Amino acid sequence: MELTVIIPIYNRAKMLAQALESLRQQTYKDFVVIVCDDASKDNLQEVVDKFPDVKIEYHRYEANAGQFKNAMRGLELCQTPFVKYLDSDDLLFPEALEKQVKALQEMPNAAICLGGMVSFEELQEQNKIKVFDYTEPYSPEPRTERQWAKLEEYRGSNPSACMYRTELFRNLGGFNTGLVGIADWEICVALSSKYLVTAVNEPVCAYRLHTAQITQNYSVNSDAVLIKDVFWMTSNANPYRERLGLPSAQQFFMRLDVCWRELRIALVSNQKILLIKKWWEIVLLNKMLLPFIFNFPWFVFLKLLRKPKSPTGISHAFNLEKYKTSICSVLFNERAISL
Repeated sequence: MELTVIIPIYNRAKMLAQALESLRQQTYKDFVVIVCDDASKDNLQEVVDKFPDVKIEYHRYEANAGQFKNAMRGLELCQTPFVKYLDSDDLLFPEALEKQVKALQEMPNAAICLGGMVSFEELQEQNKIKVFDYTEPYSPEPRTERQWAKLEEYRGSNPSACMYRTELFRNLGGFNTGLVGIADWEICVALSSKYLVTAVNEPVCAYRLHTAQITQNYSVNSDAVLIKDVFWMTSNANPYRERLGLPSAQQFFMRLDVCWRELRIALVSNQKILLIKKWWEIVLLNKMLLPFIFNFPWFVFLKLLRKPKSPTGISHAFNLEKYKTSICSVLFNERAISL
């Protein structure tokens, strides 16, 4: 067995059926699925039993650990050279595993294989989907300690779009479970600072947009997950801070960048006063108000200098309609519809 696919999950029985259906349709078959049930109320064992033709290990835990701690439970059970996480609300395209395993086999020193993503929304009442865009993977060039990674260009770090070499992933400690929302992004940055990175520059996963996903809580107009994560990640309280391989100036730039991003969101919101107050409290708590004010001209200059490359959009050789059809074949499969 070459590959383990780990699905950390809490409830979402119907989405689990859809994720497993996308695995059942894979052209690559040498893999095992580990479902880590984070004390769900839904009967996920019943969903797993609907897929006898997929090798699945189901583990239910009585204590709810949260997204990334639950993901690390799966890593403890992994016994294969490669590991891939599949978020329970995402899907894989049929050739995803085959292409990413091949990419890692062809580059033995690579720690991670990134992949492209197609974003979509399920229109349940209309029994169809809406496809939004294609996100290319961004493979950073090998970095030295003095180089600044263009982190704002780092795309395709979603776990469903990545595959890791298990040994190297473990060597770095896996996901930083002190982070609520960006531990997947952080491990990609950490791995790329020490090891080679390869990529499949075409869609490997379908990224579902919906109201219950944790990314809906990133901004200051929700739970402010992003700004809190960035502040903690670049603080001395983070035991994994050094593994990022980023100079302190880069980390300070990240703090300024997230301050500016969240302030802009607050300024254009209908709840402007409330959100600015919330932003003010978070920034004050992390002692970033005066640094933000005094360094703002320098920050703006660097922001313009480091402006990310414009994405190439979806004008690629592949046919997006093909991927739309693939998504529909999974979403409207009878095993998922019956739930």
